[in-house]
Amino acid sequence: MENKYPKIANIKLKISVSCSEENKEIIKLYWELKGIELSNSPRQIKEQFKLSQSELTKLNTTYSKVLLYLFCSNCNSYEKHEAKSQSRFNEAIKKQNNRYSTDFKCSYCEEEEVEALKIQKIKKHNDLLLKLDAAIENKNWKRLSNFEKLLLGNCLIMDFYHLKKHYGGLLGHHKFIELIRALENIEDQYLILLDRDSFNNYITNYRYVSRLREYKEEIIFVEEEIDNSIDYDKETNTLKLKLTITENQQYPDSPKFSGVVKFKERIVIEPNVDYVFGLWQRANNNLYLTLTPQENIDILPTQKRISKLPISVQKAVTDFLNNMSKNF
Repeated sequence: MENKYPKIANIKLKISVSCSEENKEIIKLYWELKGIELSNSPRQIKEQFKLSQSELTKLNTTYSKVLLYLFCSNCNSYEKHEAKSQSRFNEAIKKQNNRYSTDFKCSYCEEEEVEALKIQKIKKHNDLLLKLDAAIENKNWKRLSNFEKLLLGNCLIMDFYHLKKHYGGLLGHHKFIELIRALENIEDQYLILLDRDSFNNYITNYRYVSRLREYKEEIIFVEEEIDNSIDYDKETNTLKLKLTITENQQYPDSPKFSGVVKFKERIVIEPNVDYVFGLWQRANNNLYLTLTPQENIDILPTQKRISKLPISVQKAVTDFLNNMSKNF
C-alpha cells in the first residue's frame, strides 16, 4: 500500500498465513486504499461475496489487521496504531487528517499534558489559598464600603438564596445590580469566591475561608464618619447641585443622572415660597441645577416660566442666572 502522507506513515496490511486464498481476496478488497481512503465499503464487499456482517467482521478480526504510524508533532516521533475494521482505521486517520482539530499527539504526550494541567491546577489552587489567607491577615474588608462590609457579614451567616431574598427586598428589582457589583468588589479583595453559571455567567453561589467567620464582628462594625467641616448651625435656602451622568447604564430604565452628594450646611426649602430654578448643560454631559427663592433677587412675581414674566422681570432673572453660572 503506497502512502503519500508523511504524517501517516508505513500503512501495512497483515494477513495471517492460515487464511485461505479466497478469503485473502476478500480481505484485500476490503482494505484496498486510494491514498489514505478506503476504496470499497463493507456493504459492497458483503453484496459482492454474499456475506453477512458478522461473517465479514469475523473474517477480518481473525485473519487480518492494518498497521499504521501517526506522527506526533509534539515529540517528533511516530506512534503505532492497529485497526481490524474500516471504522477503526478511519478513526485513526481522522486523528491526523482532521482540519478541525489540533495536531495529533501520541499517548505519551497526552498523558504528559494531562499531568501538566493537574500540576498547573494544583498550583493555581494553592496560589488562591494564599491570597485568601493574605486577605484575612491584611484585613482587606477595611477597603470595602460600609454597604459591602455589611453584605460580607451577611454572606457569613446566610446562604446565597436567602441573601438574594434579603437584599431583593431592601434594594428592589431596579437596584438589584448593586448587590451583584458589591459581591464582585468583595471577591476582588479575595474575601469570597463567586461560583458562576458557565452558560450565562450568573452568580450561583459564593464560598469563603471558614476562619473569616472569626472576624465577623470586626467586619460588620461600621464607624460613623464625622465631617468636622460641616457647620450644623448654618443653613441656607438656596440649592446648588451638580447632576453627574450615570456612566454604566445597563438597563433602559436606569437613571440618566445619579451619584452621592453631601451638603456642607442645612438647606431649608419652605412651602408656599416662590423659587427660581435653572438647569445648565456642563462638560461631560453633566448638568448643574440651582433653586433660589425669588426674594433673594428682589423679585416677587407669581410662579411662572421665565418667558411668561414681564420683560423687565425676565431680564432681571436672566441676568441673575447668567451671573450665577460664572461661579461654577
